[in-house]
Amino acid sequence: MVLLRQLIVMIGLACGCNAFAPSPIQSTATSSSSSSRLYMSTEEKQKTGKKEGYVPKWKKKATLAEITGTAELSPEEKGLVGAVPITFQQGTGEDATLIKTSAMPGQPLKLVASQAGQYIKYGCGKGECGTCDSLCNGKYLRPCVDVVPTDLTPDPETGEYANLVIQVKGTKAKVVSSGKFFSVKSFFMGFWNNLLGMGGFVRDRRKAKKNYQERISQEEEILRRTAEKKRKKAAETAAAGKK
Repeated sequence: MVLLRQLIVMIGLACGCNAFAPSPIQSTATSSSSSSRLYMSTEEKQKTGKKEGYVPKWKKKATLAEITGTAELSPEEKGLVGAVPITFQQGTGEDATLIKTSAMPGQPLKLVASQAGQYIKYGCGKGECGTCDSLCNGKYLRPCVDVVPTDLTPDPETGEYANLVIQVKGTKAKVVSSGKFFSVKSFFMGFWNNLLGMGGFVRDRRKAKKNYQERISQEEEILRRTAEKKRKKAAETAAAGKK
């Protein structure tokens, strides 16, 4: 009964504190906004929240290529020389972005994408997690460890290699509007989270108490057996002394 009272009091205090805490929507919007600032590709594709009157807290800055006017240069003009023409495709349909470059067979794809300005999200960097999986000629490859295929065959007539299209994953994040400082949802979510926490506390306390009782009983059994062995040894020693 005492434990139940303490549980009710702690839930009430916790809910009172959480009522004035920022809602989960606000923290999610902040993280989404920061990730969008890194990954949005073009200003035209920025999708702000659908809420009317919403003003984004950030604005895409121009890249160095856009400032210097070198964004439309060909791979040869940029100094990227190679025998295999490569096109990095991100997205599908009208929203797809294409970056053309060239590379040599056996050249690391990670380096080729970096030189061409194609952003690819990597994870482990060892080809194990699959974060950077990309589709090329119907097969999946991992640019963090794979290279430009070396088994490509050039055209017998022109001696040129066919264009290699690599479809990379989209990394565009969705921007949502900021949440309110206080909302009814945040109140109930705080109540629910604290209720789950208190339930876990009671459950773990019962398990810990059970483990403690088992350990104490084992220690008592060890003490009993030790005392019994000492008593037998003393009796044997006394019997040998009488003889």
